[in-house]
Amino acid sequence: MHFSLPKPLHGWREFAGEVGIIVIGVLIALGAEQMVQHFRDEQQLRQAEERMTAELRDDDLPQAFARAAIGSCNTAQLDAIEQAVEKGDRQDIARLASAYDPPFRTWDEDAWKAAVASQALRYGDGDRAVAWGAAYVGMPVMTQWTTAEQDGLRQLRAKIGGHGFLTTVQQDRLFQLIADLRGTNKSMTGGSKALLHYVSPLGISIRPRDRASILAEAHRVYGSCVTDPARVSPSGPPGQYDASPHRPDRS
Repeated sequence: MHFSLPKPLHGWREFAGEVGIIVIGVLIALGAEQMVQHFRDEQQLRQAEERMTAELRDDDLPQAFARAAIGSCNTAQLDAIEQAVEKGDRQDIARLASAYDPPFRTWDEDAWKAAVASQALRYGDGDRAVAWGAAYVGMPVMTQWTTAEQDGLRQLRAKIGGHGFLTTVQQDRLFQLIADLRGTNKSMTGGSKALLHYVSPLGISIRPRDRASILAEAHRVYGSCVTDPARVSPSGPPGQYDASPHRPDRS
């Protein structure tokens, strides 16, 4: 039996040319699609970084700067409360405890969580992605310390029962509360300085007008104990600071 192949309408050469045009068209379409996807990926990365930059620069960074600036002021106030406890002066303790009021702040990481969920950072430089992670890694810990501090403040300000000189049990309880608050303040001060340090590789820093405004307000409220934390060099990333309280040695 004899079979004959169908002939192209315009010959094999013309057929091959038409196929080639189709292949080239498909390749061009695929390349264009890749270019569009690459543009979308870059746009997603850019938007994610813009949101994180705004979150850090406008929210977390100013409050970290403020907290670091008043760290020594908080320490001095806790020292004064401790001395009042040693003297057993109930009125003085109540007055100083009421005056000890570290600012309550939330440590936001919504933009970071959104970037991680969308995997937007995978489209950028790996070292830069690590830098973003270093800047945000301490936020959950700072939130925990803030919660612990607020709980400690409520206990410190609670009414002390009885009259006259404090009992040994009452003194011990207050000494422990002060030690806890001292440890938390130290950790939050260190964590704040670490955040100021770890945003630097990302090109983010406290804006001059925010720095001036924060320092002016801090000096107005706390006085000469305020320090400028603009230059810091922490020994470890945020979250490595020890927040565990240490009982003062009273031997």
